[in-house]
Amino acid sequence: MRDRNFDDLAHRFKDRIYGGLKGDIRLAVLNRDLAPLLAAGGRPLTVVDAGGGQGQFALDLAGAGHRVWITDISEAMLALAEQAAIERGLASRVSLHQMPLQALANSPDIPAADLLLCHAVLEWLAEPAQAIQSLTESVVAGGYLSLTFYNRRALEFRLLQRGSLRQLARNRNSDYWGGHPGSLTPQNPLLSESVFDWIAQAGLTVVAHSGIRCFHDFMEPEIRARLPASAIVEEELRYSRIDPYRQMARYIHLLCRKS
Repeated sequence: MRDRNFDDLAHRFKDRIYGGLKGDIRLAVLNRDLAPLLAAGGRPLTVVDAGGGQGQFALDLAGAGHRVWITDISEAMLALAEQAAIERGLASRVSLHQMPLQALANSPDIPAADLLLCHAVLEWLAEPAQAIQSLTESVVAGGYLSLTFYNRRALEFRLLQRGSLRQLARNRNSDYWGGHPGSLTPQNPLLSESVFDWIAQAGLTVVAHSGIRCFHDFMEPEIRARLPASAIVEEELRYSRIDPYRQMARYIHLLCRKS
């Protein structure tokens, strides 16, 4: 397994993951979880978005006055981030660097972060545990690491819901849960309990734990289409910190502090 480069899928990500109601839910949860940190500082933060792709959330932080570095291995993704930064008048506060996530800690071009974002990246890596350790080295003492990752339990439940029992058995037997090449299903969906272990081993403490899309993906499309988007977002926020709904979310968000 190799780390995934998204040069071939950049525009599909823009339309299907970051846009629309899915993107609205993602941003609502992230904004809620990070609000206490962003409101408490009183000074611009050094924000690094590792594997930041098109940088949607990082650009919002730049718009709020923070200094942002966006890194990614995908030239196509960074080109879209650069275009968006220029269109929003944020180019002076955003630096773009093409590099693998694992190179952050030793890069002279990237400062240690007050807030390091790593959103929807771990599940595309061959060695996610090592990545968390490497990311931790790039955070200042007392700083924060914001992680989101694709939740394997949600994938398992979706297969059960669809009656895809043979596929579920094949995945269990092979211990491979990824989608086919070209799919937006990540190659390495993660178990929350594994990620919590890696975080503890890296010396991080979890200060916020939320689910992203706890029920959205399980709704019938025609029912979802009849409801106001704002109402769905409101209920997603309500259930995002309540188990068992949080445990079944498509993505998990963890805000971690480095001691």
